[in-house]
Amino acid sequence: MANIVAFQQGDVLIGQGDKDAVAYLIQSGWVEVRRKNKAGETLNIKLQAGEVVGELGLAGLAPQRTATITALTDCEVEVIDRGALIRLVNGPANRLTPLLSALFSRLESTLSEHEPHQQETHIYATLTGLNPTAKQALCNEPMNISHLPWIFGAYHPPQSVTDLFDIHKPVDVKLAGCSRLLRPEHIFIEAADDGSGLQLRLAQRGDFCLLDEKRIAYGQQDMIVALTAGEHILSFGDQASPFEFQLDVP
Repeated sequence: MANIVAFQQGDVLIGQGDKDAVAYLIQSGWVEVRRKNKAGETLNIKLQAGEVVGELGLAGLAPQRTATITALTDCEVEVIDRGALIRLVNGPANRLTPLLSALFSRLESTLSEHEPHQQETHIYATLTGLNPTAKQALCNEPMNISHLPWIFGAYHPPQSVTDLFDIHKPVDVKLAGCSRLLRPEHIFIEAADDGSGLQLRLAQRGDFCLLDEKRIAYGQQDMIVALTAGEHILSFGDQASPFEFQLDVP
């Protein structure tokens, strides 16, 4: 049985200098990794569902915690101590794969910390969460759409080693804790085919999706809808509890 612990926004999961040896596999929500280097500079990165923190302590590679981890939103994490790690290694492969996937993602995040960050040269639109699940997906703050295509995708923990090597485009809005009806690449905001502006494309006809209260990709309607300048309301996912976003197109 997984040991799932909930943290509230502002809670400190790990303090720099602590001496415990537990890792946390993020199930939902966002955390901030903040550490000071030898020059006294403070480095910050944000991590979300499917990523891991505290892996150096778990592996015994650092006698003290090298960073402070704080919850940026309400979040849930799976606690992995060394006993749990041994059980995962010795158990069925599908129990270990989410941790391996998180470690791969953490390695990618670490490598990206050392790459120069490109400035946003153009803002195509701005995205704002309207309900709690949508707000959490954006770390409780508006997000600028600065490149195309822009992808909403579901996060589902990998179930097999094969899943680890399935190649998907990196999504821009990761939707955690959602139904299997949502796909890893679910909704695309992209340049219109005729070059006139933006368009929204749904991955599969028949999925529940509303744009400005109008059902798209259903019946005879197209899977692609033009995004004109102005404010749009996008709802999709489970009809009973959909994700709801506001999309402002300049």
